Amino acid sequence: MNAMDAKIINAFLTECMNAFESMFGLKPEANEPHLMDVLAGHPWEISGLLGITGDVRGVVAFRLHKVLAGKMLSLSGLEYTPEEYEDTAIGLVSEFTNIIAGHAATAIKDYSIDISPPFCVMGPNHQIAWPRTYPVIVIPFVTTLGPFEVDVCLK
Repeated sequence: MNAMDAKIINAFLTECMNAFESMFGLKPEANEPHLMDVLAGHPWEISGLLGITGDVRGVVAFRLHKVLAGKMLSLSGLEYTPEEYEDTAIGLVSEFTNIIAGHAATAIKDYSIDISPPFCVMGPNHQIAWPRTYPVIVIPFVTTLGPFEVDVCLK
């Protein structure tokens, strides 16, 4: 990983932690990063995905369980019916991912990058088409309401 990659990754991690604190009053704590085995399964039920193009290309994913998404939804104050829960949770994760992307883009303005609008994938052991030739770095986090992770693959 070069200095540009580290600056971009750190911008996403910092903005993720800032968004959790400002939106939900939670202070996430990062655990030890590691490389992902892209062929292995995973426990996450929701992934907010961002594509990055420009000086650096790749994918950033914000991944969590439905339980944490539900707690975030409760803390957000949004109103919804039980029938609207899933769509509202996906909308919240998409917007949360979008806020992180916007703040990260501002923080890394020294580089020419474009960040796609977020896209959410939901379901047990859903698949993400990670590039096979570049490593995916996993940064696990814990909060008082549950774990999540940020996965980054840059080339």
